[in-house]
Amino acid sequence: MTVPVKSEIASGTGTRHIGLVSEIDIRRTLSMLWRRRWMILAILALSVAGSWLFVSRIEPVYTATTQVMIDSRRTRIVDIKEVLSQLSPQLVTVASEVEVIRSRGLAQRVSDTLDLYKDPEFNPRLRTQPESRIGALIGAVKNGVRSLFGGDSQDTTPSPAEERENVVSRVHLGLSVSVVPQSMVIQISYQSTSPNTASRVANAFAEAYIAEQLEAKFEAIRYATSWLNDRLASLRQTVGESERAVNAYRAEHNIQENRGQPANQQKLGELTTQLTAIQARRVEQEARLARVEQMRATGAAGALRADELLDSPLVLKLKEQEATLAREASEMASRYGDRHPQMVKVKAELEEITSRINTEINKLASGLRSDVAVLRDREAGLSGQIRALETNAFSQNTAEVRLRELEREAQANRAIYETFLTRFKETGEQERIQQADSRIISLSTPPKIPSYPRKGAMVLGAAIIGLILAVALAMVIEQFDNTFRSGLQVEQYTGVPALGLIPEIRNTGADTRVESYVVDKPESSYAEAYRIAWFAAKHAANAPDPQVLVITSSVPEEGKSLTALSMARTASGLGLKTILIDADLRRASIASKMGIQPEKTIAKVLTGEITLADAVIRDPVSNLDVLPGVPSNRRVIDLLRVSDELRTLIESLRQNYDIIIIDSPPALSVADIQVLARLADATLFCVRWDATPRESVQAALRSLQDHQVQLSGILLTRVNVQRHASYGHRDIGYYYGRYHSYYTE
Repeated sequence: MTVPVKSEIASGTGTRHIGLVSEIDIRRTLSMLWRRRWMILAILALSVAGSWLFVSRIEPVYTATTQVMIDSRRTRIVDIKEVLSQLSPQLVTVASEVEVIRSRGLAQRVSDTLDLYKDPEFNPRLRTQPESRIGALIGAVKNGVRSLFGGDSQDTTPSPAEERENVVSRVHLGLSVSVVPQSMVIQISYQSTSPNTASRVANAFAEAYIAEQLEAKFEAIRYATSWLNDRLASLRQTVGESERAVNAYRAEHNIQENRGQPANQQKLGELTTQLTAIQARRVEQEARLARVEQMRATGAAGALRADELLDSPLVLKLKEQEATLAREASEMASRYGDRHPQMVKVKAELEEITSRINTEINKLASGLRSDVAVLRDREAGLSGQIRALETNAFSQNTAEVRLRELEREAQANRAIYETFLTRFKETGEQERIQQADSRIISLSTPPKIPSYPRKGAMVLGAAIIGLILAVALAMVIEQFDNTFRSGLQVEQYTGVPALGLIPEIRNTGADTRVESYVVDKPESSYAEAYRIAWFAAKHAANAPDPQVLVITSSVPEEGKSLTALSMARTASGLGLKTILIDADLRRASIASKMGIQPEKTIAKVLTGEITLADAVIRDPVSNLDVLPGVPSNRRVIDLLRVSDELRTLIESLRQNYDIIIIDSPPALSVADIQVLARLADATLFCVRWDATPRESVQAALRSLQDHQVQLSGILLTRVNVQRHASYGHRDIGYYYGRYHSYYTE
């Protein structure tokens, strides 16, 4: 298979994937980690050992925690409003109380309560540890610097006040306060190198916080009581003055009151009520009198009797008698005549009763006229009295306006005085029943396990970090590995087909050489790899079978010459008449690999000193013909000067051989490859596995491209099949390593 080298592939921009993320494959990544497991394990062990050594030298720190809850529930013995309101159950309130606990003042209170000024943990001056030589040296240097600049080099002891402040600062430094989420509970934690000290100080902070709450309330009550007492004395005097002013003004203007109202005003109201009642009675009697007079004038006495005077007992009785006699008269009229004595008697009685009824009606009418006259007189009298009172009341209105002002002022002063007096008494009682807004719900106990350092967690964290760094380092090393390890990498980077992988033979045995391995071990994986490569190079699709094949590489030591010899022996073993030309005139090695030292070489053939037939020799282990090169101690000829002779030589060989394989110098070393490649039908490029830099391969391919070289493909040589299998490439090299028992090595 012969393909031209594309420009974008030769420049390294073809299908190459640059970047860590684009090349990540889980299987290959795991394989890479397995290959570099010893480096990873070493870094992991160093991380664990170093972290354990570090945490072992750290002085343990213990943390004790006390819990305090802000309790909005209160025990109310009496319903008295407090001077200092209780804390509301809000997050803002809780946060404010947290800051109160964190305050320096509370730390100083705890320091005073526990007398931490005498504790060496908080007061470095009391520590009795001997000073190290380094510490003494540093102190001497500091004193020398101070004396050099005119400072006091001796007296560095802090004053008692500074010492106390330093102790408070150290006490405050170990405190941490937090809030339990979604609750009113505050956690007071304290860190110390002593578990007992941590527990003692944490509890002391909680108790000091509760005590400070109570003291704040007591102080507020005492201040309020003192202020109320002073204010009551002033208010008492003000109330007395305002009430005396009201009484003096009332006496001056002769203003009297009955049940809170002026006497004139009260009497005027009573007379008005009486006048209204009399006027209503008069109107009623006048209406009745007018109706009676109208009935008498029209002669409707019967109607009058039946209507207006029914409320008279006498009239009602007479009417009953009249009705009875009228009924008897009606009954007698049907039996007797009008002249019958009984009828005459009854009629006489009816007339008498009717006369009496009329007489009574006249009396009632006269009584109505008398009542109306009396009511009119009384109405006139009351109206006169009311007018007189109204005249007197109008004269007092101006004085009463001022009086009301004085009374309102006196009432306001008294109300204020009574309010303050009540509050003064309540405040005095509050001091006896005060309770804090918070309570301790959990006291701390001396912790058994240090909170820092957490050796297990720190060592585990260091191990994880070390493992991550080791893996990252392995991936970086892998990413910056600039060689080829698989045919897929070759094709992706160069765009040239990979024809196969040639295993590296390390242990050939006492009676076998690497150079003759394909002949001595024809069923080995090594020989099979060359047969596969030969078939790929010889029988390429869409390309004529090459007769002249040049084998080259980018740099020396890539197995180029061994490949040329093995490929030639493989072709010869397949029954093809093959000749191998050692055209690496500067470092000819084919003859030495065959174990011969020829005197007649290709150089003499090209210079015309000998004929081709004289120079060609037979391979001792195969039917291969070889045209050896110049030994390294001989003078080297320039193929550029004998290119015509070389062309003639190649054409002559084409007539006599089926396959012509040429071992060419490296492409980056000399220019001979330019001559040889043009005379060949195809070029096979060798790359040493996990050794040849990609840039060298790229440069060599670019050089071949510049001279229109037809590449048959690239062959990876000297493959370490065990390492290759560990890389996770599932190509032919993987099976050489994994299933090597399948072959006869």
